[in-house]
Amino acid sequence: MAAVDPYSPCPCGSGQKFKWCCNKVEAHAERAQRLFASGQPEAAIKALDEGLRKDPGNAWLLTRKALIQVRQNQPEAARQSLDLVLEKNPKHVGALILKTRLALETEGPVAGVAQFQRTLSATTPENRKGLAGLARVVGVVLGEHGRYAAALKHLALVPMLFSGQDDETGSSVRLIERSASVTPWQKNPYTPSPPPGGLDSPARERFNEALSWAEQGLWSVAASAFEPLAAEVVEAERNLGLCRLWLANDAGAVEALRRYITRVGATTEAVDLEALCQEIAPLGPDDLVAHVQLIWPLRDREGLLQALRADTTVHEDGRAPIDPGDDNAPEVDQFALLDRPMLDRTEGLRPEEVPKVVGRVLVGQEIVALEIYDDGRRDGLVGRFATLAGAAITPTQPRSKGFEKVARMTLALSWDWRLPKGVDPEEVVRLDREQGALLIRETWPKTPMPFLGGRTPLQAAGDGDAVVPLRAAVSRLERTREPWRDLVDFAALRATLGLEPEPAIDPETVDIGRLHLARLALVPVERLDDDRLAALYTRARRAMITDVLERAARAMVDRPAAQTRAGVDPSAVHSDLVMLTARRGETAEAFTWIRRGRQADPASRRAANAPMWDMLEVRLRAQTEEPGTWVPELAVILERHGENPEANQMIMLNLMEMGLINVAPNPDRPDDILVDARALQMLLTEYGPKVTTAAGRLGVSATRGGIWTPGSETGGGGIWTPGSGAGGSSAGGEKPKLIIPRG
Repeated sequence: MAAVDPYSPCPCGSGQKFKWCCNKVEAHAERAQRLFASGQPEAAIKALDEGLRKDPGNAWLLTRKALIQVRQNQPEAARQSLDLVLEKNPKHVGALILKTRLALETEGPVAGVAQFQRTLSATTPENRKGLAGLARVVGVVLGEHGRYAAALKHLALVPMLFSGQDDETGSSVRLIERSASVTPWQKNPYTPSPPPGGLDSPARERFNEALSWAEQGLWSVAASAFEPLAAEVVEAERNLGLCRLWLANDAGAVEALRRYITRVGATTEAVDLEALCQEIAPLGPDDLVAHVQLIWPLRDREGLLQALRADTTVHEDGRAPIDPGDDNAPEVDQFALLDRPMLDRTEGLRPEEVPKVVGRVLVGQEIVALEIYDDGRRDGLVGRFATLAGAAITPTQPRSKGFEKVARMTLALSWDWRLPKGVDPEEVVRLDREQGALLIRETWPKTPMPFLGGRTPLQAAGDGDAVVPLRAAVSRLERTREPWRDLVDFAALRATLGLEPEPAIDPETVDIGRLHLARLALVPVERLDDDRLAALYTRARRAMITDVLERAARAMVDRPAAQTRAGVDPSAVHSDLVMLTARRGETAEAFTWIRRGRQADPASRRAANAPMWDMLEVRLRAQTEEPGTWVPELAVILERHGENPEANQMIMLNLMEMGLINVAPNPDRPDDILVDARALQMLLTEYGPKVTTAAGRLGVSATRGGIWTPGSETGGGGIWTPGSGAGGSSAGGEKPKLIIPRG
């Protein structure tokens, strides 16, 4: 009997019925599969080649062969096999998908995007639904490589191709949108410009055709169509830049977008696009600083160590591997070369007097290395080290070892210093914040910038020809999440550069949904009507723009009507305020928001929301208090909500985030998850209440019938698996409540 139904789609991926496609080579394909499954990949390829001699160019056999070659780490051979399929049938969906995956895995995201575009173009619109999963994979890989704008655009293709939503794609989108490391400029949803008025009919037709391709995700084809139009139609220049952005062609996107910016002048949109360009523009050779080790043979190791330890401008950092990236690297004694002597006091410190590290000395058994950034201070540091080392090193030209280069601007605005021992942790935080603000005020304006053609901001301001890039650069600083931001007087910085404040937002006419994410911070929250306030809260929450979210949430708390009209859950607003204030270390205020959140819950939701507030309170206390104060309360919560499956699920997720419960797939039962709650059990055993209720279920035994933990009477083992005997029932015959179904 045939293994494949004759009228089912052919497994080669052609889209045809098996009976009229690869039916005659089924035996060879099945034999190859058995051989591969039994660990004989070479024999499997021979079986496929035997079939190919009878049916050269057969898509099923060639795609099977390509898959085996990929798993055998033979990407070039796999690519050749797929090319043979596409040579015969350029629109073979299966081969196109495999070739895209291969490009992603072996050549990187940009090559993968280019191949995906070829795949999308070669597939008829009615068959593109099958590419939804591939679009998701491309989007995820782009996100992993930091190409966030392109990632979000590819993920947005998934529901369009699939004609629906799926949880996996939504989760990937939320991961990017809510990431603090992704700036508003990179996660803002850009849309192509429509054709302007006044175009003649042929140009309008070509523009609309290119626009249609862009809307279908055919950005490569659309870019080729917009490019010849861009010389005459400024909107086509912008669309060209966006298409290249979504293709992960950062250099091409910056080139087109900056041409557009030059043509439209100093508009707010131009400033926002320039900020995006500054973030994604590839750095040139002059924008990078070499990170090098200069290595000398050692003559007198002990003499060198004594000289280093005796110098007040050298700090001993201890022993560590000479190359942290090499697991087999030998350990060496490490010293920091400082720009001034170490301080001998711990109070009243100012950032400018704390010694900064200008180089590192690594002392091995037979060699010594000076590790520095070659930013113009190389000769001085080499001379300083040679004088300090004296006769302890061989007076020869050192050999050089290079590391990955560092952006010059990043190096200028970062610091590594050595504080005296015993400085209070709060003082360390204060000094870090003040040092960051000091660098922005004094160093940043004097640092050459790639987006200013190597000029400093002060030089560009004096030349008067860089208003847009300067506005964009200052806007980026204003929107940073660095802790020093609140200490910088940005109005004074703008005045120094001759810049006006960014235009105010009219609260009565602003379209919150269309406003650039980076400009939400300029919205006067208190003057918004209820609908606009709710829209601002929702959009800031989705993009996790925390300062805007907090301002909007505080305003929403005072306007219950706005929450009701927008369908916003009061518990969400208050829990956001708990999170935001706790993140800043304002614990007392966070507890106040928990209390107010409980009170704001409508009577119909108080019981359902109680576990959430209980766990928020425990997590907040766990950040600032010893286990002996909060673990007993956690035990009470487990007891209180033990009979509620929904509450158990929520509590479980919180315990996982706290690191008290770990889960992993069960290798023996794919539908189950292994639950390891030993960390939770240890805390409950040591710090939980030692008394029980009449039911005997408080303290360590609170987990009985609620959340099972290893070592309890119910489990009798170390890891419980849903459905296994180890945790199948409690002492009273009751099944554990903590079950996480797969999918």
